[in-house]
This record gives sequence, structure tokens and C-alpha cells, in this order.
Amino acid sequence: MSISIRLEGGALAAAIGLTACGGTSSGSAATPTPEPTPYVATDSGFSAIFPATPARSTQAINQAGINATLTLYQATTNAEQVAVAFEQLPVAPQGDAIQASLDGGVVGSAKNVNGTVVSKSNAQFLGQPAEDAVIQAQASVIRERIFFNGSKLYVLEGITSSMDAKHSAYDKLLATFKTI
Repeated sequence: MSISIRLEGGALAAAIGLTACGGTSSGSAATPTPEPTPYVATDSGFSAIFPATPARSTQAINQAGINATLTLYQATTNAEQVAVAFEQLPVAPQGDAIQASLDGGVVGSAKNVNGTVVSKSNAQFLGQPAEDAVIQAQASVIRERIFFNGSKLYVLEGITSSMDAKHSAYDKLLATFKTI
């Protein structure tokens, strides 16, 4: 019994000594890094974790004769750019128009960057039909998810310089994206 007490006391003294010298003992707990706070875009009805505070901009657009405003949220790191585009539509697409609009969105994204659709697939996101695509353009690769939430259109993107580049910020954006 007295041996274990001495060992415990010795271990405590060693931990104090390491701390005093600037070291740590293997039994000490590191200070956890706080989780990033989601960015909340109340005017566009979503929250998500971006790698940095996104820059917000708007652009007037005309689609099929309908004037609308596209709101864009962009954040950039050294290796990746992530973005969320939001558009409030006058009406929610219904039936076959949903898939046709998703397909058209992917084609439009590729056209806007003079790129080529490398792959696309249907998905479910937040309980809604969605389309995932990979678009290759000059010196960039775009991973994209397009979906509707009622009459709200969302386009989530991760942009890197090559096909094999990691998309960690985009993956985090997708994992934390919520409509509000």
C-alpha cells in the first residue's frame, strides 16, 4: 500500500516538474480547439461553417425572362474556395421541372466557367432532391451540389486547382449546411 502511494506521489511530482519546465506529462489534457461557429445568413435562409468569414455579394440576373437577385457567399483559403449561391425563385419547381432545373443548373455552371461536366449524380440533401457535379475548367475543378428548398435555390461549391486536390472546406460546408 505504501509503495503505490509513493509511486502516485512521484508521478504527481514529475507532472509538476514537467509543467514548471514548459513540458507536459502524458496524463495531462490538452486544451481543445474550439469548434468553428457556423455563419448564419438569415436573409438567404441558411447556416454553415465556412473556412473563414465569407464575403457576401449580390448580382441581378435574368433567367427565362424573370429578373432575380443571386446572393453569393464566398470564403477562400490557400488551397480551396467555397461558396454558397442563393436565389429566391417566384415559384417552387414541381414534378419533372425539379430534375430539369437541377440538370440545367449544372450545365449553366459549366458554361459560366467555360468548363466541362466530368461527372454528375442525383442525390438527396436535407430531404430534397439534389444534384452533385464535378466540373473541370481551366486551372480549376469545381465540386458542386445544387438543390431546391421550396422556392429557394441553393448552389454549394468547392473550388480547387486539380482533380486530386482535397476538398476539406467544401466537405465541412456540406456537413454543416442547414436551412433556417
